[in-house]
Amino acid sequence: YVLGRRWWSWIFIVFFLAIFFLFLSSQDSSDTVQPQDRASRPPILLVDDFYYPSQESTLAYPTCEMNKGFEFPGGGASDLGDYSFLSAMAYERYEITKYTLSKWFGADLVVDEEEFVSQWRKNNEKSGKVESGVYFKLFSLTSVPGYAIMSIRGSETAWDWISNMRLWSAAGLAQVVKWVMPYGWIWDPILPDLIYFANWVESSTIASVSYYKTTTQFVNDVLAGYGKNDGYDFSNLRVTGASLGGGLAIITGAQTQAFAVAISGLGATLSRETFDPPIELEKLNSHTFNFIPERDYIARIGGRASFL
Repeated sequence: YVLGRRWWSWIFIVFFLAIFFLFLSSQDSSDTVQPQDRASRPPILLVDDFYYPSQESTLAYPTCEMNKGFEFPGGGASDLGDYSFLSAMAYERYEITKYTLSKWFGADLVVDEEEFVSQWRKNNEKSGKVESGVYFKLFSLTSVPGYAIMSIRGSETAWDWISNMRLWSAAGLAQVVKWVMPYGWIWDPILPDLIYFANWVESSTIASVSYYKTTTQFVNDVLAGYGKNDGYDFSNLRVTGASLGGGLAIITGAQTQAFAVAISGLGATLSRETFDPPIELEKLNSHTFNFIPERDYIARIGGRASFL
Protein backbone atom coordinates (compact mmCIF):
# COMPACT_ATOMS: atom_id res chain seq x y z
CA TYR A 1 0.00 0.00 0.00
CA VAL A 2 2.77 2.44 1.01
CA LEU A 3 4.80 1.64 -2.12
CA GLY A 4 1.79 2.08 -4.39
CA ARG A 5 0.91 5.39 -2.75
CA ARG A 6 4.48 6.60 -3.20
CA TRP A 7 4.46 5.69 -6.90
CA TRP A 8 1.18 7.48 -7.56
CA SER A 9 2.36 10.53 -5.62
CA TRP A 10 5.44 10.82 -7.83
CA ILE A 11 3.35 10.33 -10.96
CA PHE A 12 1.05 13.21 -10.02
CA ILE A 13 4.00 15.42 -9.02
CA VAL A 14 5.79 14.85 -12.34
CA PHE A 15 2.55 15.39 -14.25
CA PHE A 16 1.86 18.64 -12.36
CA LEU A 17 5.39 19.96 -12.94
CA ALA A 18 5.22 19.11 -16.65
CA ILE A 19 1.99 21.09 -17.04
CA PHE A 20 3.36 23.95 -14.91
CA PHE A 21 6.53 24.37 -16.98
CA LEU A 22 4.58 23.97 -20.20
CA PHE A 23 2.32 26.82 -19.11
CA LEU A 24 5.31 29.01 -18.18
CA SER A 25 6.99 28.38 -21.52
CA SER A 26 3.78 29.27 -23.33
CA GLN A 27 3.89 32.73 -21.78
CA ASP A 28 7.32 33.35 -23.32
CA SER A 29 6.44 32.00 -26.75
CA SER A 30 4.18 33.72 -29.21
CA ASP A 31 0.67 32.34 -29.38
CA THR A 32 0.76 33.04 -33.11
CA VAL A 33 3.50 31.61 -35.32
CA GLN A 34 3.22 32.89 -38.85
CA PRO A 35 5.11 30.86 -41.45
CA GLN A 36 7.41 33.82 -42.13
CA ASP A 37 8.37 33.82 -38.43
CA ARG A 38 9.63 30.24 -38.50
CA ALA A 39 13.30 29.40 -38.63
CA SER A 40 14.42 28.68 -42.18
CA ARG A 41 14.27 25.06 -43.22
CA PRO A 42 14.28 23.19 -46.52
CA PRO A 43 10.90 22.41 -48.11
CA ILE A 44 9.45 18.92 -48.26
CA LEU A 45 11.53 17.01 -50.80
CA LEU A 46 9.48 15.94 -53.82
CA VAL A 47 10.90 13.53 -56.39
CA ASP A 48 9.61 12.52 -59.80
CA ASP A 49 10.44 8.81 -59.68
CA PHE A 50 9.01 7.86 -56.28
CA TYR A 51 7.35 4.45 -56.22
CA TYR A 52 4.93 3.40 -53.50
CA PRO A 53 4.46 -0.40 -53.47
CA SER A 54 0.95 -1.72 -52.95
CA GLN A 55 -0.05 -2.46 -49.36
CA GLU A 56 -2.21 -5.46 -48.53
CA SER A 57 -2.54 -5.21 -44.76
CA THR A 58 -2.94 -1.48 -44.26
CA LEU A 59 -4.54 1.63 -45.74
CA ALA A 60 -1.99 3.62 -47.75
CA TYR A 61 -2.33 7.35 -48.39
CA PRO A 62 -1.80 7.32 -52.19
CA THR A 63 -4.21 4.44 -52.83
CA CYS A 64 -7.17 5.63 -50.76
CA GLU A 65 -9.95 6.92 -52.97
CA MET A 66 -12.82 8.55 -51.12
CA ASN A 67 -16.50 9.12 -51.85
CA LYS A 68 -19.74 10.23 -50.14
CA GLY A 69 -18.71 13.88 -50.36
CA PHE A 70 -15.12 13.47 -49.16
CA GLU A 71 -13.63 13.25 -52.67
CA PHE A 72 -10.77 15.59 -53.38
CA PRO A 73 -12.12 18.11 -55.93
CA GLY A 74 -10.99 17.34 -59.45
CA GLY A 75 -11.42 13.57 -59.42
CA GLY A 76 -7.94 12.57 -58.26
CA ALA A 77 -7.10 8.93 -57.61
CA SER A 78 -5.26 9.54 -54.33
CA ASP A 79 -7.66 11.62 -52.30
CA LEU A 80 -6.22 10.86 -48.86
CA GLY A 81 -2.70 11.51 -50.09
CA ASP A 82 -3.75 14.93 -51.38
CA TYR A 83 -5.43 15.87 -48.10
CA SER A 84 -2.39 14.68 -46.15
CA PHE A 85 -0.11 16.78 -48.34
CA LEU A 86 -2.22 19.93 -47.90
CA SER A 87 -2.39 19.40 -44.12
CA ALA A 88 1.42 19.63 -44.13
CA MET A 89 1.36 22.78 -46.26
CA ALA A 90 -0.42 24.68 -43.46
CA TYR A 91 3.00 25.06 -41.79
CA GLU A 92 4.81 26.51 -44.80
CA ARG A 93 5.51 30.00 -46.16
CA TYR A 94 3.89 31.18 -49.36
CA GLU A 95 7.19 30.93 -51.24
CA ILE A 96 7.44 27.26 -50.28
CA THR A 97 3.82 26.34 -51.01
CA LYS A 98 4.00 27.96 -54.44
CA TYR A 99 6.81 25.55 -55.35
CA THR A 100 5.47 22.41 -53.66
CA LEU A 101 1.89 22.82 -54.91
CA SER A 102 3.13 23.03 -58.51
CA LYS A 103 5.30 19.94 -58.03
CA TRP A 104 2.50 17.91 -56.43
CA PHE A 105 -0.57 18.93 -58.43
CA GLY A 106 0.87 20.55 -61.54
CA ALA A 107 1.62 24.15 -62.46
CA ASP A 108 -1.02 26.66 -61.27
CA LEU A 109 -3.69 24.00 -60.58
CA VAL A 110 -3.82 24.69 -56.82
CA VAL A 111 -3.24 28.19 -55.43
CA ASP A 112 -2.36 29.30 -51.90
CA GLU A 113 -4.87 32.12 -51.25
CA GLU A 114 -2.66 33.83 -48.68
CA GLU A 115 -3.88 37.36 -49.41
CA PHE A 116 -7.53 36.32 -49.14
CA VAL A 117 -7.02 34.73 -45.70
CA SER A 118 -4.84 37.62 -44.46
CA GLN A 119 -7.47 40.17 -45.42
CA TRP A 120 -10.22 38.20 -43.69
CA ARG A 121 -8.11 37.93 -40.56
CA LYS A 122 -7.33 41.67 -40.54
CA ASN A 123 -11.00 42.58 -40.95
CA ASN A 124 -12.03 40.35 -38.06
CA GLU A 125 -9.13 41.14 -35.75
CA LYS A 126 -10.24 44.78 -35.74
CA SER A 127 -13.58 43.71 -34.31
CA GLY A 128 -11.99 41.26 -31.86
CA LYS A 129 -13.73 38.24 -33.38
CA VAL A 130 -10.59 36.25 -34.26
CA GLU A 131 -8.55 34.06 -31.91
CA SER A 132 -5.07 34.87 -33.15
CA GLY A 133 -3.47 31.62 -31.94
CA VAL A 134 -4.93 29.48 -34.72
CA TYR A 135 -3.32 29.53 -38.15
CA PHE A 136 -4.71 28.14 -41.39
CA LYS A 137 -4.45 28.39 -45.16
CA LEU A 138 -6.94 28.24 -48.01
CA PHE A 139 -6.07 26.46 -51.24
CA SER A 140 -8.22 27.09 -54.31
CA LEU A 141 -8.45 24.80 -57.34
CA THR A 142 -8.24 26.67 -60.64
CA SER A 143 -9.43 23.60 -62.54
CA VAL A 144 -12.60 23.33 -60.41
CA PRO A 145 -14.01 26.86 -59.92
CA GLY A 146 -15.76 27.44 -56.63
CA TYR A 147 -13.89 24.71 -54.75
CA ALA A 148 -11.27 25.27 -52.07
CA ILE A 149 -9.62 23.34 -49.23
CA MET A 150 -8.97 24.92 -45.86
CA SER A 151 -5.89 23.48 -44.14
CA ILE A 152 -5.51 24.07 -40.40
CA ARG A 153 -2.10 24.04 -38.75
CA GLY A 154 -1.47 21.55 -35.93
CA SER A 155 0.39 22.05 -32.64
CA GLU A 156 3.59 24.07 -32.96
CA THR A 157 3.91 26.30 -29.90
CA ALA A 158 3.59 25.60 -26.19
CA TRP A 159 0.38 27.63 -26.30
CA ASP A 160 -1.02 25.19 -28.86
CA TRP A 161 -0.35 22.31 -26.47
CA ILE A 162 -2.08 24.18 -23.66
CA SER A 163 -5.09 24.61 -25.96
CA ASN A 164 -4.99 20.90 -26.75
CA MET A 165 -5.11 20.01 -23.08
CA ARG A 166 -7.93 22.39 -22.21
CA LEU A 167 -10.17 21.30 -25.07
CA TRP A 168 -9.62 17.54 -24.82
CA SER A 169 -8.35 16.83 -21.29
CA ALA A 170 -11.80 16.02 -19.87
CA ALA A 171 -12.54 13.57 -22.69
CA GLY A 172 -9.09 11.97 -22.39
CA LEU A 173 -9.36 11.56 -18.62
CA ALA A 174 -12.85 10.04 -18.94
CA GLN A 175 -11.56 7.54 -21.49
CA VAL A 176 -8.61 6.57 -19.30
CA VAL A 177 -10.90 6.00 -16.31
CA LYS A 178 -13.23 3.92 -18.47
CA TRP A 179 -10.37 1.78 -19.80
CA VAL A 180 -8.84 1.02 -16.38
CA MET A 181 -12.13 0.29 -14.62
CA PRO A 182 -13.64 -3.19 -14.77
CA TYR A 183 -16.79 -3.09 -16.90
CA GLY A 184 -15.90 0.47 -17.89
CA TRP A 185 -18.09 0.17 -20.97
CA ILE A 186 -21.20 0.66 -18.83
CA TRP A 187 -20.32 4.38 -18.69
CA ASP A 188 -20.53 4.81 -22.48
CA PRO A 189 -24.13 6.14 -22.59
CA ILE A 190 -23.43 8.97 -20.12
CA LEU A 191 -19.80 9.80 -20.94
CA PRO A 192 -20.75 12.83 -23.10
CA ASP A 193 -22.85 14.18 -20.21
CA LEU A 194 -20.03 13.72 -17.69
CA ILE A 195 -17.56 15.44 -20.03
CA TYR A 196 -20.03 18.28 -20.60
CA PHE A 197 -20.28 18.86 -16.83
CA ALA A 198 -16.48 18.76 -16.40
CA ASN A 199 -16.02 21.32 -19.18
CA TRP A 200 -18.88 23.47 -17.89
CA VAL A 201 -16.94 24.07 -14.67
CA GLU A 202 -14.07 25.55 -16.74
CA SER A 203 -16.24 26.96 -19.52
CA SER A 204 -14.95 30.54 -19.34
CA THR A 205 -11.31 29.44 -19.45
CA ILE A 206 -11.89 26.96 -22.26
CA ALA A 207 -13.70 29.58 -24.32
CA SER A 208 -10.54 31.69 -24.38
CA VAL A 209 -8.61 28.95 -26.22
CA SER A 210 -11.36 27.67 -28.48
CA TYR A 211 -9.52 27.87 -31.77
CA TYR A 212 -12.43 26.17 -33.54
CA LYS A 213 -14.57 29.30 -33.20
CA THR A 214 -12.25 31.13 -35.59
CA THR A 215 -12.06 28.31 -38.13
CA THR A 216 -15.83 27.79 -38.03
CA GLN A 217 -16.44 31.51 -38.47
CA PHE A 218 -14.10 31.59 -41.47
CA VAL A 219 -15.90 28.71 -43.21
CA ASN A 220 -19.31 30.22 -42.50
CA ASP A 221 -18.21 33.62 -43.77
CA VAL A 222 -16.76 32.19 -46.99
CA LEU A 223 -19.81 30.04 -47.69
CA ALA A 224 -22.00 33.09 -47.05
CA GLY A 225 -20.22 34.97 -49.83
CA TYR A 226 -17.26 36.70 -48.20
CA GLY A 227 -14.88 37.94 -50.91
CA LYS A 228 -17.36 37.95 -53.81
CA ASN A 229 -16.99 41.70 -54.22
CA ASP A 230 -13.26 41.17 -54.70
CA GLY A 231 -13.63 38.41 -57.27
CA TYR A 232 -13.51 35.40 -54.92
CA ASP A 233 -16.35 32.90 -54.98
CA PHE A 234 -15.84 29.72 -52.97
CA SER A 235 -19.17 27.95 -52.70
CA ASN A 236 -17.74 24.51 -51.85
CA LEU A 237 -15.19 24.04 -49.09
CA ARG A 238 -13.34 21.03 -47.71
CA VAL A 239 -11.46 21.19 -44.41
CA THR A 240 -8.33 19.25 -43.47
CA GLY A 241 -5.54 19.24 -40.89
CA ALA A 242 -3.26 16.99 -38.86
CA SER A 243 -3.01 16.51 -35.10
CA LEU A 244 -4.58 19.56 -33.42
CA GLY A 245 -5.39 20.83 -36.90
CA GLY A 246 -7.23 17.59 -37.59
CA GLY A 247 -9.25 17.93 -34.41
CA LEU A 248 -10.21 21.49 -35.33
CA ALA A 249 -11.07 20.32 -38.85
CA ILE A 250 -13.46 17.72 -37.40
CA ILE A 251 -15.20 20.30 -35.19
CA THR A 252 -15.35 22.87 -37.99
CA GLY A 253 -16.66 20.38 -40.53
CA ALA A 254 -19.40 19.15 -38.22
CA GLN A 255 -20.49 22.68 -37.24
CA THR A 256 -20.55 24.05 -40.79
CA GLN A 257 -21.42 20.83 -42.67
CA ALA A 258 -18.32 21.27 -44.83
CA PHE A 259 -16.79 17.84 -45.41
CA ALA A 260 -13.66 17.42 -43.28
CA VAL A 261 -10.78 14.96 -43.65
CA ALA A 262 -8.46 14.79 -40.63
CA ILE A 263 -5.07 13.11 -40.37
CA SER A 264 -4.55 11.77 -36.84
CA GLY A 265 -7.03 14.33 -35.54
CA LEU A 266 -8.37 14.32 -31.99
CA GLY A 267 -12.00 13.27 -31.95
CA ALA A 268 -15.08 15.27 -31.01
CA THR A 269 -17.63 12.50 -30.44
CA LEU A 270 -17.45 12.46 -26.64
CA SER A 271 -17.08 16.26 -26.31
CA ARG A 272 -19.72 17.17 -28.87
CA GLU A 273 -22.04 18.77 -26.29
CA THR A 274 -19.31 21.04 -24.95
CA PHE A 275 -18.71 23.02 -28.14
CA ASP A 276 -20.46 26.25 -29.07
CA PRO A 277 -22.70 25.53 -30.85
CA PRO A 278 -23.04 21.87 -29.82
CA ILE A 279 -22.43 19.25 -32.51
CA GLU A 280 -24.95 16.63 -33.54
CA LEU A 281 -23.60 13.08 -33.64
CA GLU A 282 -25.19 12.61 -37.07
CA LYS A 283 -23.09 15.50 -38.45
CA LEU A 284 -19.91 13.91 -37.12
CA ASN A 285 -20.84 10.59 -38.69
CA SER A 286 -21.76 12.04 -42.08
CA HIS A 287 -19.38 15.00 -42.58
CA THR A 288 -16.07 14.03 -40.95
CA PHE A 289 -13.44 11.41 -41.82
CA ASN A 290 -10.49 10.80 -39.51
CA PHE A 291 -7.53 8.69 -40.61
CA ILE A 292 -5.90 7.20 -37.50
CA PRO A 293 -2.71 5.11 -37.89
CA GLU A 294 -2.75 1.79 -36.09
CA ARG A 295 -0.50 2.81 -33.16
CA ASP A 296 -1.57 6.42 -32.82
CA TYR A 297 -3.26 6.44 -29.42
CA ILE A 298 -3.32 10.24 -29.04
CA ALA A 299 -5.69 10.53 -32.00
CA ARG A 300 -8.15 8.24 -30.21
CA ILE A 301 -8.74 10.88 -27.53
CA GLY A 302 -12.22 12.34 -27.81
CA GLY A 303 -13.86 9.30 -29.35
CA ARG A 304 -14.30 8.28 -32.95
CA ALA A 305 -17.13 8.84 -35.40
CA SER A 306 -18.33 6.37 -38.04
CA PHE A 307 -15.82 7.36 -40.75
CA LEU A 308 -12.26 6.67 -39.56
